[in-house]
Amino acid sequence: MKPRARRVMHIPRPAGYVFCACMLLACSLAACQGAEQIDDEILTDGDGFAGDTGGESDGDGGFEQDGADDFPDGDQPDGGSGDDAADAGHDGGTDGGSGDETADAGPDGADELVVVRDPALAGDLSWTESEAEVGIDTVDIPLSIYLPEGAGPFPVVVFHHGFQLAPDLYTSYGEHLASWGYVVVFPAMPGGLFDSPNHRELKEYLLAILDWLDDNAADQQGPLGGKADMSILGLAGHSMGGKIALLAASEDDRPLGVFGVDPVDAAGGPMNTVGPDYPSVTPELMDQITVPLGLLGETVNATCEGFMCQACAPEEDNFQQYYLHAVSPVLEIEVIGANHMSFLDNPDCGMTCSACPKGTDDPETTRMLTRRYLTAFLQVVLRSENAYFHYLTGPGMEADEDAGLVVSQSKNGF
Repeated sequence: MKPRARRVMHIPRPAGYVFCACMLLACSLAACQGAEQIDDEILTDGDGFAGDTGGESDGDGGFEQDGADDFPDGDQPDGGSGDDAADAGHDGGTDGGSGDETADAGPDGADELVVVRDPALAGDLSWTESEAEVGIDTVDIPLSIYLPEGAGPFPVVVFHHGFQLAPDLYTSYGEHLASWGYVVVFPAMPGGLFDSPNHRELKEYLLAILDWLDDNAADQQGPLGGKADMSILGLAGHSMGGKIALLAASEDDRPLGVFGVDPVDAAGGPMNTVGPDYPSVTPELMDQITVPLGLLGETVNATCEGFMCQACAPEEDNFQQYYLHAVSPVLEIEVIGANHMSFLDNPDCGMTCSACPKGTDDPETTRMLTRRYLTAFLQVVLRSENAYFHYLTGPGMEADEDAGLVVSQSKNGF
């Protein structure tokens, strides 16, 4: 293992500029993205997870994974105002207040109104970038790391790229999550079109990276700056990377949740192979994944007809199959009209991207929605800030659906 570090400071734009720009973009592209906003925030109420997946209820409507305690007030950005509790849920509506009003639940456990920021907007924190390189057997795997400013420690999200896609195609996700107070790690897995590691090897590489993060999390002088709390870990990934994240979660109990961005269970590429080196996750291994899941995807590339047409997310292996066979709390979101590459910062990334027929969406809107749901999912699952259910199963999601942007469903207590 040969860590090296490079740090680059990023400062968020002034809050008013960010808010106005995001609101103008949101309103012009997607009918204000369907989310009811109150001075950049909303009021929500309700309950948290009802399912049992190895975590436990926190006693006031939330869902707390083992080892993932609620953050103390002031230690982490909660996207809200003051010291509002984060144990509100997802089935209440918005309120026409000033944006900083709350209603105490009281000792009887009644619903509580909590002010939260739209997770599609940038968070409050600036960030730095660092790099590291992890040696695994004879392979060196570069890591791109986004570190929030502040002492931390912060929850960790490891995001696995798709087949033949580079980590820098997901930069906006790293920057966005870092601004919300997450340490975000993007491994650049080795291999070309014909010599990529198989899926079993990629899973082993990902688990070895988690080991390296465990070993280096507390090093104040290392690439993680002593800011990574590996007891609060989430996995994410796009396409093949979503599958590898889910495959890892089927046998490792460190991840507390997984968010797949159009995950595909097939091998992909010219070496579409089955067997022990390319284990199928759905349905075979889904009963071994017990943590909450977010599964976001598209159906434009589920089927394809014509010469050289590629079903980049085949119907029999797409995000809907993971949802169908999930046994843990799970949310499924389909982004209407998106294609498999709409989720990238550059959907026209070259030969790999051109293999997937285009959709009818605005990819900028698709990426905004993906950041919204990914951030809300992590706020709920890793931080027990259940007010963000508003954007997952509550009025915020309903508004996005009413605007014709997405369709969603959930089960198993999500």
